[in-house]
Amino acid sequence: MGPVVPYLRDEQGLNYTISSFHFSAWALGGITAGTFGNLVISKLGCSRAIWTCTTGLALATLMLITAKLPFFTILSGYIGGTCGSMMGHSLTSIMSKRFGMKRTIGITEANIGGSLFALCAPLLVGQCVRMGLSWRAALVVPLIFFLCLFLSSGKVFNSFNAATKGFATGVLPVRYWFYWFVIWFSVASEWSIIYWTSEFLEKAKGLAREDAIQAISIFLVTMLLGRIIGLKLAHSFRVAPLLLSVSIVALSGFLLYWLAPNHVLSLVGLAITGLGTANIYPLSYSQALGAADEKAGLAAARMSLSTGTAVLTTPLLLGAIGDRYGIEKAFAVVAILMTLAMILLAIAAKRKGK
Repeated sequence: MGPVVPYLRDEQGLNYTISSFHFSAWALGGITAGTFGNLVISKLGCSRAIWTCTTGLALATLMLITAKLPFFTILSGYIGGTCGSMMGHSLTSIMSKRFGMKRTIGITEANIGGSLFALCAPLLVGQCVRMGLSWRAALVVPLIFFLCLFLSSGKVFNSFNAATKGFATGVLPVRYWFYWFVIWFSVASEWSIIYWTSEFLEKAKGLAREDAIQAISIFLVTMLLGRIIGLKLAHSFRVAPLLLSVSIVALSGFLLYWLAPNHVLSLVGLAITGLGTANIYPLSYSQALGAADEKAGLAAARMSLSTGTAVLTTPLLLGAIGDRYGIEKAFAVVAILMTLAMILLAIAAKRKGK
C-alpha cells in the first residue's frame, strides 16, 4: 500500500485522513486474522490455507488495480491484510514443525526474503511510472509470481504433508505471551519510525523534504543487512543473549538518531537502529513459537493481534502527540517502547542463563 496510496490520493482526490484508512484497513485485516485465522486454518489445513489465502491476496490486488472508488481500494487493503496474515501464519507453522529446533534459521531466512521484496516494491512502482506505465503495471508482477508458485506448489508441499494438518487449540503458555509483548513493542517502534521519519528529519533536523523522504530507505536497507548478519549470528550464538544484544544496538541507534545535534549523525543513528531492530521480530517470533510447542499454529495466529494492533495504534498516537507538542517530542514514545522491549529481553536472557 505504501508506494500506491500517493497515486490513489491524486486519482481519487483523497485527503490524508481517507488515505490513511488504506493502512488502517490492512492492519485491521491482520487483527482479524489473529482473532479468527486459527479457526479457518484448522478447517483447511496449512497447505490448503496457504493457497486459499494467497488466492484471496491476488484477488485483493486485482481489486486494487481495477477499483475507482475509495471504498473498494480500502476494502482491498482489508482483504489483503487478512489473507496475507493468515498465509503467513500457515507458512511459519509449517516451518516451525518441519525445522524444529532450527526454526530460528528458517524464520530469519523467510524474513530476509520479506525485507528484500519490501525494498523491491517501491522501486518497482517508481520504475514503472518513470517508464510511462501506470503504477498498476507494477502490481501485475506479484500476480505473475502467484501463478508460477501456484503451478509448482504440488512439488513443494508434497514432501511434508504431515506438517500441514490443522492447528492445535488451547491455552498458550506465559513464556509465549512474554515474547508477544516484546514483538508488540518492537513492531510499534519499527512502524512509528517508518511512518514518521521523513517528517522528523524535515522538521527537527532541517533536511529538504525530498531528502527526508528518501532517507527512510536507509532504515529499510540496514534492516535487510541486519537480518543477513543475524542469520549468521544465529548459527553461532544462543538466541536469548543475541536478542538482548540487538535490542541494545537498536535503542542506542535510536537515541543517536533522535538526539543527534545534526542530520548527519541522525542518519547514522537511523542506520544503526535498522541494524538492531531487524532481528528482534524474527528471533522473538521463533522463541514464541518454540514456547508454544504443538500449538505453534495458534501462536502464529495470535501473533497477528500483536503486530496488527501495534501498526494500527502507535503511529497514530505519535501523530496525535506530534500535532500537539511536535514530532521531536512525540518520538519519546519510541524510546520508551524500545526500552521496555530491552528490559523484557534482559529478563529472558537472565532466565535462560540459569
